[in-house]
Amino acid sequence: MRCVVCTASFPGEGRCPSCGYDNGAEGAREPRAILAAREEFRARTLAHAPETRVTRKDKLVPWLGLLLGLALLVFWLRACGSVF
Repeated sequence: MRCVVCTASFPGEGRCPSCGYDNGAEGAREPRAILAAREEFRARTLAHAPETRVTRKDKLVPWLGLLLGLALLVFWLRACGSVF
């Protein structure tokens, strides 16, 4: 079975071992109950590891490093190309 809250797969039905949501309970498939459980699960898991969120800066730093390396390579090729 796949949990509707954390999308973890587990055998059988019932309580999810990852988030603890009871998928077999009455009213477990209602959208409001699922959204509330998802928000509670996110708040509980990110409270222990807030550094796991990926920021825009975290996404841009590798690309900026690549651009800096490319600029240094072009500069080096131009500087050493005139010597030979």
